[in-house]
Amino acid sequence: MGRGVLGVVTGAVVWMVAFYALATGLAELWPDYAVHARQWVRDGVFTFTPGMAGCNLLLWALSDIGAGWVAAKVSQRRAAVWVLAGLLGIYLAAVHVVLYWPHFPWWYNLGVVIPAVPAVLLGARLAAVPGVAPFTPGEHTHANGK
Repeated sequence: MGRGVLGVVTGAVVWMVAFYALATGLAELWPDYAVHARQWVRDGVFTFTPGMAGCNLLLWALSDIGAGWVAAKVSQRRAAVWVLAGLLGIYLAAVHVVLYWPHFPWWYNLGVVIPAVPAVLLGARLAAVPGVAPFTPGEHTHANGK
């Protein structure tokens, strides 16, 4: 159980840090993006162009994949990855469908929420942890989490 919890927590931390790090890197490469990102952080106003918002969606997906990969590698348990995917899915749905729906374009909100769970599961599949069966949607886990 300890390893599973550690995998979920580590995956969640990686998810948070990864988006920030990727967005910071993009801001270094794309000065106009940096202007809009600062406006979001400073004033909470979403002024990204559709292209910039599309880049944000890609960064979110990469963060989801990275979180799933790390959670699988650390925990080596399918159940831990599903817990992480569920927690991120619920969190993102609450934030983007309930709290921030009026503040972002509808397609951006859905673009963050819908791919989150599948992307975490994809990251776990890419981890290919030896001794752990591949992560496939709808598959049941045993009581020991393997």
